Amino acid sequence: MKDYPINYNFNDQVALITGAGSGIGEAVSRAFAKTGAKLVLVDINEESTNELKNKLISTLQEEDILTIRTDVSDPEDVLKMTETVIGYFAKIDILFNNAGINKRTPLKDISFEDWRRIMSVNLDGMFLVAQAVGKEMIKRKKGKIINTASMSGFIVNENLNDGVYCTSKAAVVMLTKALAVEWAQYNIDVNAIAPGYTKTPLVKNLIKDSKIYEELKERIPVHRLAEPDEIASAVLYLSSSSTSYITGHTLKIDGGYTIW
Repeated sequence: MKDYPINYNFNDQVALITGAGSGIGEAVSRAFAKTGAKLVLVDINEESTNELKNKLISTLQEEDILTIRTDVSDPEDVLKMTETVIGYFAKIDILFNNAGINKRTPLKDISFEDWRRIMSVNLDGMFLVAQAVGKEMIKRKKGKIINTASMSGFIVNENLNDGVYCTSKAAVVMLTKALAVEWAQYNIDVNAIAPGYTKTPLVKNLIKDSKIYEELKERIPVHRLAEPDEIASAVLYLSSSSTSYITGHTLKIDGGYTIW
């Protein structure tokens, strides 16, 4: 696991991470734990966040980690989640708004049910969590929000039938800008990350096909996939006081994939 610079000190800050149970969300949770933040681990898979909490107890005190099962696409669930966090920690300093799903199907074949399912998590969920947590940040006139977009919000992934996913992530890029404009007056920075292909469980299933794996590496200028810890480093940066004059920005972390 990667070591993070000493200047990333989040002692006494509360970081809420959605989609915390695996992949980039897990890596970010581990990174924040190493920098002293109190953690709220949110995922629809309660087992995964409980397992992560048990692993992080060696780094943080047990009382500094709260796990909450939440369906981010359910407005009532999101409000309950937010109320629970405020009741426990009294504040939320940082939101890593990360929960997302995908289903690779050509647009001509995808059902409206699947379209809505992907949009309800990737876009509606992003909005609902940002809105609920943002209202609490507005009360304190302080906060950092980092949304997970994707390089797929800027391009269409080649030959992967990711049209719905790409559409949802492009909307996240614009949502980030809109929130940044409205909430700058409250001293809330809203930014996004746009990861490229990263070694997460979802992508690992894709690259089981050695042909696809080699084609992807060839397409990426640095000729490799990202490690989740490399994405976590960017989230720490955007969450830190070093980025007090950055808002409405989406940071591509794609090894140069979108340069072509």
